Amino acid sequence: MDQAVDQYIRFLRLKREIPTINYLQRLIQHHLTLVPYESFSKFHYFTLAPDFIPPLPLFVHNLVEKGWGGTCFTLNMNFARLLTELGFTCSFVRVEPGHLAIMVEIRGKKVYVDVGYGSPIMKPVDLEARPQHKMHGFGEEITITQTKDQLYEIDRKSNGKTFVTKQIIWEPLTEEEILEDIRQSYLDVDENITMRRITAVRFNGHQCFYLRNNIMKVMTFRNIQEIKLNSLEKWLKQIQDVYQIEEESLLESIDFLNKRKIVLFGA
Repeated sequence: MDQAVDQYIRFLRLKREIPTINYLQRLIQHHLTLVPYESFSKFHYFTLAPDFIPPLPLFVHNLVEKGWGGTCFTLNMNFARLLTELGFTCSFVRVEPGHLAIMVEIRGKKVYVDVGYGSPIMKPVDLEARPQHKMHGFGEEITITQTKDQLYEIDRKSNGKTFVTKQIIWEPLTEEEILEDIRQSYLDVDENITMRRITAVRFNGHQCFYLRNNIMKVMTFRNIQEIKLNSLEKWLKQIQDVYQIEEESLLESIDFLNKRKIVLFGA
């Protein structure tokens, strides 16, 4: 385990330090920059088991060797495992529908951490400090508002328009308590949109690269450029350039969707 933790930390271009809010913030920022949110690996893990979350050593191996990150369960569960190994106290929180985040307890505070939402939540958020928090980045505005005791609404807006709203249930959970949530996230049905489209997000300096199937948006603080990737060759090259994900898993994902009658390139 120590070897995997050291590899993970090296990949994040950081070193082991004592647990502090400042260190936690740097871990989050480096993670969002260097580890992609992507669904290619989710399709692969689904073929292994309908509730498979890679253990930390396998997660780190696939991150280093294949460029994989994951979706919310894989990213946040393994980031929490890393934080725990580094001396932080972590548990999980449901973000309904269909999402998972981390509660980190440090110096008497409980802070909200999320490296698995494909969003620029670049710092730990002390939810209990005030009734509303606002964050901005890459044309996105994120507002977290307390609605009831232990309940918060997280609203994401782009160009002033809400595109997703979820509810944070601010109660600590263990890995064992979220097993059913994991199984639900892998449901191989059309209603589970995560299993019916390709998504990848990476933050790189002043740019955010957002892939949805064969359209990539390049977002800065000032504008959005849309790139249509109309051929498989162009798609493969662009994704490898931006996300550094190996080709085999990209082709696997195309095949996964083809088998479910979702065709991105030709017949």
